Amino acid sequence: MLNVHEVLKTFNQGTINQKIALDKVCLQLLPNDFVTIIGSNGAGKSTLLNAIAGNFLVDSGKISIEGIDITRLPAHKRAGLISRVFQDPLSGTAASMTIEENLIMAFRRGKVRRLRPAIGSKERDLFRVELEKLGLGLENRLTHRVSLLSGGQRQALTLLMATLEKPKLLLLDEHTAALDPKTAEKVLELTCGVTEQQKLTTLMITHNLDHALTFGNRTIMMHEGRVILDIKGIERTDMTISRLLEMFEKASGSHMNNDRMILA
Repeated sequence: MLNVHEVLKTFNQGTINQKIALDKVCLQLLPNDFVTIIGSNGAGKSTLLNAIAGNFLVDSGKISIEGIDITRLPAHKRAGLISRVFQDPLSGTAASMTIEENLIMAFRRGKVRRLRPAIGSKERDLFRVELEKLGLGLENRLTHRVSLLSGGQRQALTLLMATLEKPKLLLLDEHTAALDPKTAEKVLELTCGVTEQQKLTTLMITHNLDHALTFGNRTIMMHEGRVILDIKGIERTDMTISRLLEMFEKASGSHMNNDRMILA
């Protein structure tokens, strides 16, 4: 489904600040895979998602989705294939617009634009049904500005916007890290519900090792721009956090000293 083949990305090339952010990364996802990505700060996790999303062009290698080569496509031309939810709840919505205005933009993302009413009654009915599933009462606040929502409500809305029209690939970039624990659990619960219901192929970055082993069906670990561990099946089912840390130290040759990585 997703094929990342020997992708290389170097920042500040030719300067004293040169850094290889992605070191010939190879990664394949099957349809419906939900893969969690872990690794220390600077391991290349968000850079990998940025490369897939088209935030920059890679130096070499190939990225394809369902056999379509997207390596050189700009981000806006990937919008019909890829949806993304960022860590900051403010990043995924337009604060000055209403809930329904945000939803209609997401609903029509990647579609051919033509003259028609801004928001039709059928679309409003659809929005109410989908918002009701969130269990946050937003179905009764369609005309409220998004700026009035809490961080958790905005992130739940962003998740809905990202999946309103089923994407080929869903990218979750630490999408609960900025939320309080209770709200984060609610958003993760919503995430699991929508990915299972729509059978979405998903990549989720997390710093929480417990979440990394609990959610989805596969866990990969990155270090210095490379995928060093790929854990799935029975091995993942039986995996413990202490064992995972031991495997990291053996595979990377270094100790994981980031406190955020041992959260459980």
